[in-house]
Amino acid sequence: MKSRGIKVRKSEAESLRRRLIEMDAIDRELRVEKDGEYVIIPVKGDVKGYELIEWDFEKKEKRPRYQEIAEVPDELREYLPTSFDIIGDVVIIKIPDELEDYRKKIGKAIMQALPSARVVAADRGVKGEYRTRELETIAGEGPTETVHTEYGIRIKVDPAKAYFSPRLANEHQRIAELVKDGEEIIDMFAGVGPFSMMIAKMKNVHIYAIDLNPAAIDYLNENIVLNNVHGIEAINADARAIVRSLTADRIIMNLPHSAFHFFEDAVTAVDDGWIHYYEIIEDARAKERIEDLKELAESAGKKIRLERLIRIRNYAPGMGHYVWDLRISDEAINL
Repeated sequence: MKSRGIKVRKSEAESLRRRLIEMDAIDRELRVEKDGEYVIIPVKGDVKGYELIEWDFEKKEKRPRYQEIAEVPDELREYLPTSFDIIGDVVIIKIPDELEDYRKKIGKAIMQALPSARVVAADRGVKGEYRTRELETIAGEGPTETVHTEYGIRIKVDPAKAYFSPRLANEHQRIAELVKDGEEIIDMFAGVGPFSMMIAKMKNVHIYAIDLNPAAIDYLNENIVLNNVHGIEAINADARAIVRSLTADRIIMNLPHSAFHFFEDAVTAVDDGWIHYYEIIEDARAKERIEDLKELAESAGKKIRLERLIRIRNYAPGMGHYVWDLRISDEAINL
């Protein structure tokens, strides 16, 4: 059917698609079309900043939402989760207590609604020294190891052995775009390497990619080969133990439940550069957190300036996952 769309090169399509999803601008009833080296993404209306073209799109086959076909009592249907993580061909969902006895029926419904899913696993929480998810397979078969793709980067991971969140794809891309060629970077809690991989794919840099979990480092090394990237030095260690011996132009601190306890160590490694600091925090305290970070920086002889505060996603009622883009200097700067 004839409709409007945005035509971009294939290399730009994934980035634009995710941006349009955030804007709720994509027409989900129509298929994305290809035209040689270009991709045409259907949109619902005018999109500020983009030129629209007319295109003959094919309609998608409408599939039911899993909530519509899950075999659970009607009085419990309101408890069905509205979101879940898709990592490669593995779906991870948190099952409310009220639906525990129906978890396998929920898994079956997700498999029916998402033909690309190979395994559906119930998330039993993040546990242990390495903060990995405890998973129970409730539908499908085979291991939970998979290969996830975002912005052209392939990420091999078993979410039961190493933590990975597909919800930070836009953030991985945003940070990579900020990096300049030639930078020295410390990815303090690198995991299987999503930040490091994206940066190394786009820029000519040197990255110290550090993680305490040996399984995460094993996957990181596999992903370096899988994506044919260079400049990443994978280090299996406690980041606090070695960061003070390093220097960097930029540090990524994505350990949202406990990064605060590492901040004073991290800031010593930057003389004139950046820290991207991530934390899950109450929304009411997010803007005030900068004062705590300034105190820690000053105790290490550094000055910081908040350049940008972004709420990445909702975490719980009244809480969000935030990132603070911080300019670091050992000289006085305008605060």
